[in-house]
Amino acid sequence: MTLQQLKYAIEVANRGSMNEAAKRLFISQPSLSNAMKDLEEELRITIFERTNKGISLSKEGAEFLAYARQVVEQAELLEARYLNAKPSPQHFSVSTQTMRSR
Repeated sequence: MTLQQLKYAIEVANRGSMNEAAKRLFISQPSLSNAMKDLEEELRITIFERTNKGISLSKEGAEFLAYARQVVEQAELLEARYLNAKPSPQHFSVSTQTMRSR
């Protein structure tokens, strides 16, 4: 399971359509479908119920999405805190001792 797969699943749930989600994510619909199928197989759950009328969240999928949204939100907070932060100033000091000969 990757963070990217979680983001994909959230977008599919938000759009209610693999096609619409794929357009918003700028990926092909088959790639998105495969990513979702791989995620479901890995987790051994059905996230989306697929019919010829479209997709809907399964009961397991609704629970999964609640956790996925939390994980993605926390990852975004980490990125905002550490990836976009200004680097702290670095200080470098050198000290030496001189030896006198007698």
